[in-house]
Amino acid sequence: MSAPEMIALALLSFLLSLLLSRIIAEKIRSPRFMGLDVHKPDRPSIPKVGGIAFTAGYSLAMLVHWMLVGGTTELVLLVSPLAAAAIGFLEDLRELNPILKPLLLLLPGVPIILLSAYNPYPFIPLIGGIRITLIYPLLVLAAYTVVANAVNSVDVLNGSLALSVLPVLLLLAGISWLEGALSPMLACLILSAALLGFLRYNWYPAKIFSGNVGSNLVAAVITTVAITARVEVVALVALLPHILNEFLIIVSMGGLKSGKSLTARPIRVVSGMIVSSQRIDDPITFVRLITSQRPMGEAAVSKSMALLSAYSSALALLTYLLGEVTLSWAR
Repeated sequence: MSAPEMIALALLSFLLSLLLSRIIAEKIRSPRFMGLDVHKPDRPSIPKVGGIAFTAGYSLAMLVHWMLVGGTTELVLLVSPLAAAAIGFLEDLRELNPILKPLLLLLPGVPIILLSAYNPYPFIPLIGGIRITLIYPLLVLAAYTVVANAVNSVDVLNGSLALSVLPVLLLLAGISWLEGALSPMLACLILSAALLGFLRYNWYPAKIFSGNVGSNLVAAVITTVAITARVEVVALVALLPHILNEFLIIVSMGGLKSGKSLTARPIRVVSGMIVSSQRIDDPITFVRLITSQRPMGEAAVSKSMALLSAYSSALALLTYLLGEVTLSWAR
């Protein structure tokens, strides 16, 4: 596929996401699709399924791509994220059991396994390629659950989802291009464009939320790209802030629990500023850690999360370059 065609698909994704984000922000008022913005003094109610907008933008562009070029990789880059988004939409309509949700999120990995769209020889810097033929399919299934929960854990503030994953997507796009994995590269660019369209209405003060439908799609795209482009370790390093955030939440909450079931909160809002909780037993999150030194505005915290993601993505790039050095020595 030529560069102009790729640009056209990214533009299609951006415009559709922007248009649908506006429609959702202005038209959706059904209580089942609304959520409270708890970090605002007046706690406004806004649509919580804005992720449908960039899901549609990404999916349509990738569908066109698959229809033009075909291929197994192209198909799983469309189907697996859509499956994850459908599970997220189900949770947006009705809260899922915290044990059932991880099990359902195994399903997006099934198309990759059934279509054998993976290579069970991941490359690890300083070690080289390792053979895990029997274990790798299980890791594929587990990866979707881990990444989905990790990405969802940072989708807590206006703009935090898009800002925290854009550095990861752009990094994976560049490395996929270097590896000759053009469809994974295109998937990252298309999703980045869709997120920019969505961010227009999700930035502070947000008019829409992403919801689980959106965070699940983002997580599934990143996971599918990592597997099909064979950059699993690089993606893992880039996602370290997201994964560590989810790990801290699980440990501090004492296991997999719904946040809505807890009365303790890691932060509170005072005069429009986010203030870290001083109670030792309250859940630990990156937002709480970022605001532990001083109260911060919501937009400032989201920007700090973006910088943290950019830093981990830079470390992921160094990891990739280290792997290239390892390969050159092996030769």
